[in-house]
Amino acid sequence: MKLVTTLVALTLVSGVALAASAGKMDKNGDGKISKAEMMSCDTTGDKILSSDELKACGFTADQIKMYDKNLDGSISASEMEAGG
Repeated sequence: MKLVTTLVALTLVSGVALAASAGKMDKNGDGKISKAEMMSCDTTGDKILSSDELKACGFTADQIKMYDKNLDGSISASEMEAGG
C-alpha cells in the first residue's frame, strides 16, 4: 500500500513546479519535477526522500521544512501529496 501511495504522490508531484534552487532535481529545465527526476534523488531506493537526498538534489533546509510536515527529516508520499 505504501508503494502505491508513493507512486500516486510522485505522479501528482510531476506536475508541480518547485523553486529554482531545486534546479539539480529539474534535469530537463522545464520548471517541473517529473517522477523520473524525483526518483533519481532516492539514492537508497526506499521511495522516501531523506534530508540528505534532498540536499544533494539542491533543496534548502527551508524548502525541506515546507514539505516535511511531521518534522522527521524526510519527505514521505503523504507529505508530497500535501505539497509545500
